[in-house]
Amino acid sequence: MEKFSIFLIIPILRFLLNLNNFLYLRTVLHQHDKFLAGKVKNASEKEKRVSQKAARWIQANQTEIKRRVLNAGVEEQIKSFMEPIGLGYGQTKNISTLDNLLFMNKEIIASARQTISIAKGHYWTQTWLSLSPLFWIEMVIFLPREILKMAGLESPSKIFQIIVKILQLIYWIISIVYIILKVLK
Repeated sequence: MEKFSIFLIIPILRFLLNLNNFLYLRTVLHQHDKFLAGKVKNASEKEKRVSQKAARWIQANQTEIKRRVLNAGVEEQIKSFMEPIGLGYGQTKNISTLDNLLFMNKEIIASARQTISIAKGHYWTQTWLSLSPLFWIEMVIFLPREILKMAGLESPSKIFQIIVKILQLIYWIISIVYIILKVLK
């Protein structure tokens, strides 16, 4: 019974963690909506106050927003723009869209919101996969590959892929031998 409860706790915990990340990124997008609503030309004083409050919230949570988006496996978008430096000259600058959520540039805002939406979608999918028996069966069957992936040791190189397949084969052999020995006892 105790072993069975552990098998229930892990999926539920994974479900809750992914749901928390999804809800957090949804809140980020709502705060960003409030921030943008106060920046339009004919915004009321109330909308401007709400916008300032939302901007403070976004600024205070900037590193957490970036951490959660990057943990979803979404690549950070870097955008280039020209900054005037005077006398008719300009310089090109590269900026991270996640670090500049409050920068009033249509392209940067659109890219940042898209990146956050993709991460939010990832967490939503992972939330429901946590409850899928097929997901957990696949996780157990391909455990070495999943462990390397979770450790951040993924590489498209052929040598790495061969190592992963060798580890996977060793895992399957050990698992089969273990099951046979368990049945024979």
